[in-house]
Amino acid sequence: MIKFACYGGVGDIGGNKILVKIGKGSIFLDFGLSYSEEGLFFEEFLQPRSGCKIHDLLKLGLLPHIDGVYRQDALCPNDFESYDFRAKNLWKADVQSFEEAKKAGSWHPDALFISHAHLDHCGYAPYLGAFPFLCSEMTKKLMASVAEIGNLQGLDKQLTATKDREMGRLKTGFFPGEPKVGYSKEQINREFRNLEHKKPQTIENGLTVTGFNVDHSIPGSMACLVEAKDSQVLYTGDVRFHGRTGYDLGDALSGLAPDVMFCEGTRIDQEEPDDEKKVEADLTDIFSKCEGLVMVGFTWKDIDRYETVRDAAIKSGRIPVFDPRLAYLLARIGRSVYNEGARVFLERCGCMLYSPGDYSNSKHKVGDMPLSEWSRKRDNIVVDTKHLEKGISALEISESPSSYVLHLDYFRFKNILDFDLPEGSVFVRAQCEPFNPKMELSQERMERWLKHFNINAKNNWKPYQIHASGHASGPEIQEMINKIKPKLLVPVHTEKPELFRNPAGEVYRPKKGVEVSV
Repeated sequence: MIKFACYGGVGDIGGNKILVKIGKGSIFLDFGLSYSEEGLFFEEFLQPRSGCKIHDLLKLGLLPHIDGVYRQDALCPNDFESYDFRAKNLWKADVQSFEEAKKAGSWHPDALFISHAHLDHCGYAPYLGAFPFLCSEMTKKLMASVAEIGNLQGLDKQLTATKDREMGRLKTGFFPGEPKVGYSKEQINREFRNLEHKKPQTIENGLTVTGFNVDHSIPGSMACLVEAKDSQVLYTGDVRFHGRTGYDLGDALSGLAPDVMFCEGTRIDQEEPDDEKKVEADLTDIFSKCEGLVMVGFTWKDIDRYETVRDAAIKSGRIPVFDPRLAYLLARIGRSVYNEGARVFLERCGCMLYSPGDYSNSKHKVGDMPLSEWSRKRDNIVVDTKHLEKGISALEISESPSSYVLHLDYFRFKNILDFDLPEGSVFVRAQCEPFNPKMELSQERMERWLKHFNINAKNNWKPYQIHASGHASGPEIQEMINKIKPKLLVPVHTEKPELFRNPAGEVYRPKKGVEVSV
């Protein structure tokens, strides 16, 4: 008997949270946040309350009400009952914590499989109890990097390591001795179990999990096969077939015929496959023809796109210069932009002096050494100022703008204020176009910046759009399904589940939170 319930990714691109139960075992397939669902309630200046975010998310239905899943200290800080304050009733949660369920012998999941390090697949993982996380070693490293330098706060930062929330009292200020919620000093590393390509791993209650490398817009991405006795469940995660790796899940699992296959369908309605090689060719062409500075916007976690932009810049005779966050990410996986024909952009911050002291609160901008390795002890000061010495600042760019290609996404446009840009400067958006009202407002602001600085004048001050998706097209998805031959196909991570076809069996369009038995 297989039971499953989709608590996210239903009629939605992102937010996958799929619970699968086989026999006595159970496993979550991803536990991500949904940007579209959060956007129904929140915006830039209306955000969940950081002190009780899990309660806000539960009450709004953004997190599923499931017993035995969430960590106790997220629901209620340690030593909570020892303190007296007015809001105690407001802290009551109507779900049983993972620790309570384990102590009582009640149901709780055995593990979480994380397909890749995008937050729409792992962003809510910090709220989960202390059961094992299964993913590739690369995904773990990327999650740790996002936790260190991403724009995350509070519990959301605890992607790979946790600090318990606990009650305490104010020691200073106007109200010493009054109750407060803080974090313990002790950091506990999550239990991560490394999945390697095609190597099965047995977990609790007799489940076997096998990871399969897939191509996506972030390295370390995996699909997984969950097995117990004669039952098989396959989860594709996010896939594409036009990247650099050459991974093809359809070929790897041809003829498998699993009992259930959860398949992503972000671009199921798109007929034309994308091509990263064409992106490189188009970028090389526009870089070569540009008479001024070239700026390219794409997410700093997309290492494939970094390689594409780097190679296109070098082919066009320009020096590629990248966001320090991307350099930091590469360093965490044993690579250096400086060894790959590229440089790092040295942003002005702090007191805006380019002084080493300006970077005390943003160490990754001045060097790519792990932040935890910076130290200042007696006779042993360890710092990393690599980017101060080797990086490219706005001063160098303004001296010879036609010599560079600068990685500059929209949220770093403030740096343009430091440039002396010549006519003919170009901005290329090498990521997806706006697809919701919030992004459309950002597009209007972007165009205002471009017009003010006379960037893309030949394109009516609009960004040049050159991009290939991180997701497969409809025909590619269908070909994969045809090769694998699932008995039951379940579309997830898609707004068009009605377009899925399964010649070898049935298609089930899931309903959010509804458990199904197979």
